[in-house]
Amino acid sequence: MNTLIKKTFIVAVATLSFSIAQAQTQFVTNEVRQFMSKGEQNGIEFVLNGVNQEDAKDAISKWGKKMKAKVTRDKKSPEIFIDNASMPTVSANTVDMYAVVSPIENGSKVTVYTDLGGAFVSSAAYASQYNALDVIMKKFAKDQAIILVEAQQKAEEKILKNLEGDLKGLKKDKDGYLKDIEEAKALIQKREQEIIKNDADQAAKQQQISLQQQIIETVNAKRATLN
Repeated sequence: MNTLIKKTFIVAVATLSFSIAQAQTQFVTNEVRQFMSKGEQNGIEFVLNGVNQEDAKDAISKWGKKMKAKVTRDKKSPEIFIDNASMPTVSANTVDMYAVVSPIENGSKVTVYTDLGGAFVSSAAYASQYNALDVIMKKFAKDQAIILVEAQQKAEEKILKNLEGDLKGLKKDKDGYLKDIEEAKALIQKREQEIIKNDADQAAKQQQISLQQQIIETVNAKRATLN
């Protein structure tokens, strides 16, 4: 294997191995109490590995709309407001949610605060609602991990398709080279036979020239006798 190609292959394998190692397979949530737009409230925090801040915000917005909520994003605010979300396992009524997405190394951290309508969900005051939210958040995180891996899978499959195309092209080139070689061999063989014939033709022509020179000498001698 060509040294440069070998080094490139090793780097690619190492990069892929690192990417696979970073893939999220465990989805853990933590209850936090922090300040947000509605004061100090309890929320659920989780991490999305490999998902940047903007992609995480987009995912949360789509998620909110799937729950038939009105989603409000303000570039000046770190919060995404999900108004009147339908979450039957949490509440028979719609709920308001506030999602804060923060960038972290190799991903994003998401903190979601859920307002039942005058009171925010906490594990102490609303255990069943909190547990239902915990399941939902873990599923959301897992869904994002699946989307990320599927995107990576498509990207790797595209690379494979390109590599296979390159290999097909190389094989076609080789067939062309072999054809050129065979044609060159045939031409060489033809030229070798033509050289043999050419040598014979030259020898015959040289004999004709010698004979013609003798004829001219004879004619010249005859002419001299007529002076």
